Parts: sequence; C-alpha cells; structure tokens
Amino acid sequence: MRILINILKIIFNKILQVYELSKYDSYTIAEKFRKQGAKIGNNCSIQIRHLASEPYLVEIGDNVSITAGVTFITHDGASVIFREEFPFLRYFGKIIIEDNCFIGSGATIMAGVRIGKNSIIGGNAVVIRDVKPGSIVIGNPAIRVSTVEKYKERCLQEWNKQGLTKFEHLFKGKDKFEVQRIMQSKKFREELKEHLISVNFSSSNQSKEKSD
Repeated sequence: MRILINILKIIFNKILQVYELSKYDSYTIAEKFRKQGAKIGNNCSIQIRHLASEPYLVEIGDNVSITAGVTFITHDGASVIFREEFPFLRYFGKIIIEDNCFIGSGATIMAGVRIGKNSIIGGNAVVIRDVKPGSIVIGNPAIRVSTVEKYKERCLQEWNKQGLTKFEHLFKGKDKFEVQRIMQSKKFREELKEHLISVNFSSSNQSKEKSD
C-alpha cells in the first residue's frame, strides 16, 4: 500500500509540473527562471523548460535565443572522485551569455563559460571555454570556425542568390516581430515552399564550401 501511495505521489507531482510549465511559452518562461534567481534580459526566446541545477548562476542578456535541448551545467559532478579525500568538495561556476546570441539545439554550456555578444553556438556543440564576441563555434569541444560578420555576409549572399528578394516588399516598414508573424503565416509558408522547391541549391552549397 505504501509503495502504491508513493507511486501516486510521483505521478501527481509530475502532473503538477506539466501543468505549471504549460502556463509558459518561449517568451514568458524567463519569468519562471527569474523567480529561481536567474538574471535574464529582454526579448529572449527560451525553448527549454529547465534552466540549470543552480539557475541563480546563470546570466542571460537581451535578445538571446536558446533552442530546444540546450543544457546548462552550473556544477561539475566529476568532483565525486575526490569525495573519499574531500567529502565536501564540489565545483560550481557561473554561465554568462551576453546580448544577441543564438544557442543551437542540443548544445551544452559548461560551468564557468562566458559567451560574448553577437555569437552563434552550433547545434550539439559542447562549450568548455569562453567564446569571443561575434564568433561562431561548433563541435565537441566547441571550436571557433567563423565570425558572425562573415556569416551575415553569407546569409545575404544566399538570400539574393536564391531569389528571396521577391518577398522583401512584404516586410517593408515592419519590425522584427511583425516580420516573424508574416513568415509564420500559412499563406507565406506556402509561397515560400513553392519558391524554394524551384531553387537550385547545388550552386548555393558550392558557394558555401568556398566561403568556408
């Protein structure tokens, strides 16, 4: 009977957690994390629903995008191997993400890391050291492969090459949130799909390889 009660308690707590998280979306979840002690700026999109075991050690600037599956490690559990000699020993570290950064899906940010502003962290990257502002890092461990400025130039080049300028009149005079709403609309997505199917991506990929 006691085992059954404990199981029911676990299930009930899980349901409560799901209900609690359902009240938030990617733009409002920051409120929950702030209550846990995290420092988070404005206009952040955060797709994860658990920030860190020590959320108060996380600082996030303005206009930061954190995608699904990102993990923040604010302590290092490997110190367990020293417990026989030092039973108290733990390692903690702050994580700081400066303004206007993008953290790709599945990336892991380790304790003690600062990510400089205007940086891009590639999907599944494992970031074990500081990232200079304006950098793109990928891999495990993450290494710097380009600058954000070069990436912007490449994006603009591909945008023009793929003929996407035909849509620019739809965005004239709109701010980034209005543009996002337009691009997420069913009508635009259908028009975009039809256009992209007609694009010859082979030449685009070749130009990407050359720029690397």
